[in-house]
Amino acid sequence: MKRKILAAVAAAVVLAAGCSEVPEEKNSEKTDTNTSVAAEGETEETLSETENTSSAAEEVPEEEDDSLYDTTPISQAYLTGDSSALDEMQRDILKRAEEVIAQCVTDDMTDYEKELAIHDYIITNVTYDKGELSIFGEAGEHAADPYGALYDGQCICSGYTTTFQMFMDMLEIPCISMKAAADGGEDHAWNMAQINGHWYYVDVTWDDPVPDKDGRPIEHKYFNTSREVMQARHEWDSSTDPANDSVEDSYISHELAVVESPEDVLTLLESAIERGTGNVYFEVADPSAEGWYLEEADDVDKYIYPNAIHDDLSVVYNDFMREYKSHFVRWQRIEHDGKIIVAAYISKL
Repeated sequence: MKRKILAAVAAAVVLAAGCSEVPEEKNSEKTDTNTSVAAEGETEETLSETENTSSAAEEVPEEEDDSLYDTTPISQAYLTGDSSALDEMQRDILKRAEEVIAQCVTDDMTDYEKELAIHDYIITNVTYDKGELSIFGEAGEHAADPYGALYDGQCICSGYTTTFQMFMDMLEIPCISMKAAADGGEDHAWNMAQINGHWYYVDVTWDDPVPDKDGRPIEHKYFNTSREVMQARHEWDSSTDPANDSVEDSYISHELAVVESPEDVLTLLESAIERGTGNVYFEVADPSAEGWYLEEADDVDKYIYPNAIHDDLSVVYNDFMREYKSHFVRWQRIEHDGKIIVAAYISKL
């Protein structure tokens, strides 16, 4: 009995991972634990059950629909003003999408600003489907389409991706969707969007981390990001992707600040909290000045202590933590446009 319980717990941990972002170190530990527990739980009885299940599957093969929900009819109805060909659910999605665009987008916005507004709306109003993270791994009926995002307020990665795709098509911003895998082989989906003639990667799901807490800053690590950042935690053949050859309209380029001292960093962190954003990027006016350590970038998905960036940055960070007790910051030196800059990712406890 104990062995069966252990096996069930292992299965629950695997299902709970879903396609939401999981810190790499913790994910590795979970994988090792799952392997050992599953091996311990393999009795003759469970092996026999597995063999019987496999035989039944061979007799009645089941093919999973691996395609993403097609939002083209909805976006075309929006652009043409003719919704007569839509079914009831598509008309409901169209109605809510029109309301969102009216709420978030104005004619004087640039394509980048429109894209960012939609990204932030989705993250603010949608959470990752809790059913997918449960022990049974059962997502809601519409978790993979925009209805789940816009009406149920929750979806899985394919729901985030198709919702973002639909809005980009409605706003006539070139966009594509792709479905492959996150690290560890879990099914995952994300987008690429073209702004001012250049393509960027967008993973709305991973900018909306689990758990979704009230008042937490909106993350933009995977908004208009690079192939290098994506490849650190995503597994796919990128050989047919559009060229990702510019940083001009990356989130980093739009938000990059210049600091002269660690005290300037505290001002940036406080400003980010006030604006509700979870990402701060800065370069140092004189990176060779005493106390700064900006010779090389860190591994793309590894984080460091603030005093590894500047001798006094830990003091500044402690001041920030005393003021904002429910928040913490992950620090990282990254390369951007040929320079070593600092990324500070703010999260809520």
